[in-house]
Amino acid sequence: MNDEVQLTPLEEDEALAAELALGLLEGAEAQAAVDRLSTDPAFAQAVRDWQERLAGLADRLTPVMAPARARQGIRQRLGHALPPLENDPLERAPWWRRPIGALSGLLAVAAVAAFLWLPGQDAPSAPRYGAELVAQDTDLRVDARIEGREMRLALQSGPAAEGRDWEVWWIGGDGAAVSLGVMPRNGEMRMTLPEGMAPSSQVSIALSDEPEGGSPTGQATGPVVAVADLTRL
Repeated sequence: MNDEVQLTPLEEDEALAAELALGLLEGAEAQAAVDRLSTDPAFAQAVRDWQERLAGLADRLTPVMAPARARQGIRQRLGHALPPLENDPLERAPWWRRPIGALSGLLAVAAVAAFLWLPGQDAPSAPRYGAELVAQDTDLRVDARIEGREMRLALQSGPAAEGRDWEVWWIGGDGAAVSLGVMPRNGEMRMTLPEGMAPSSQVSIALSDEPEGGSPTGQATGPVVAVADLTRL
């Protein structure tokens, strides 16, 4: 007796659509599935349905922020944040230093989005925001810039004291503060904003004085030394 489950052609198409939406296909199999989107409306609709189901899963998740020390190390290894003096602070990280695995996983979904985009319609330019954080009692000055979801913070003057770090906090419209990591003592900090963080004039950026490596509790333990609202540029 053959116990192998035999799928109908409709079930095989549904499974293929799910794999494409999840970014699980590779090579020729992925390319064939993407090419099929332009010739098979039913298959393209199945892919869109799976994308909507998967997106809905994130609505029930509760974000839990890791300590700043751990997040900073992960961002540095992924190329989203630069450790002090490792690179020229004025040079953007090249594309090949970004997380290749994530790009490969999203390749098929990106192709679907490109296919679904209305022909002849130009993509809107990414909104830009800025903030200048200046301390009253010291020469601390940090310039923050956000374009789309890419954020850059440049330390202009006033590095933290020995054994201390300036920790960067995102304060949303609801007043909740989320750590974005610690400022390097020289140069810049660059990162891609986590999901759920959307820049607006209701958002503030703050710096607190923390132990080296950042707050061990996930909340500010030292005084807030500078804070500024985001302004649309």
